[in-house]
Amino acid sequence: MASISLRVSFLWMSFRETRVKSRTEVQYLIDWYFNMELTMQYNSSVGGWTGFTPAGLITAAKFNADKHDVVQRILERELGLDADGGSELDLAKAFVEPNVSLQTVEDNDPTLECSALDFYPKPIRLTWFSNGQEVTQGVTFSDVLPNGDWTYQAHTYLTLTPGKQDHISCMVQHASLKEPKIYNWEPSMNQTDRDYIIGGVCALVLGAVFLCVGLIHYKQKWNTFAI
Repeated sequence: MASISLRVSFLWMSFRETRVKSRTEVQYLIDWYFNMELTMQYNSSVGGWTGFTPAGLITAAKFNADKHDVVQRILERELGLDADGGSELDLAKAFVEPNVSLQTVEDNDPTLECSALDFYPKPIRLTWFSNGQEVTQGVTFSDVLPNGDWTYQAHTYLTLTPGKQDHISCMVQHASLKEPKIYNWEPSMNQTDRDYIIGGVCALVLGAVFLCVGLIHYKQKWNTFAI
């Protein structure tokens, strides 16, 4: 029996494949642990998830009702069969690292957005930090949405007006990453700063125009006086 174990945030998932001669007899299992307790299991022979704890029963029912999850497990099983001549399960080859970006929703809106795009598999965790401390107030999350090509996307939003000395970051935890990755928000110039700069540039331009007009007038007056 071959096995691959990986940690995703607060849960453990163990992927197992039973080696048999016939491709149709391969049993694909996923053991799902929470706080080191087996909460539910996926079994390809059963064709779905089975919960073993109250939380596991709820999550298993949700996954079984999710048509995207059903197709995903079938794909994982097929990928495992096709890898290394059909004898070794290597889901790590199927992992896709998320493409992460941080941005403000609008210039005048104090809402920051952390987006994780085009990743696989589905479980992912996004966490906000301010000056190294986890932020839970003013945080909202989108659902993990399928892209239609076996990859997923997820978004989280932070309503916060950071000071100039604040360091805002978004931590991403995903099975494709050997360790959590932290992405720092680079604050762009806010509207007030832009207004000051635009006003300063306009003042310089107007000053240059008045200076040129004054020099021309002075030169004309000097030429008239010289004659």
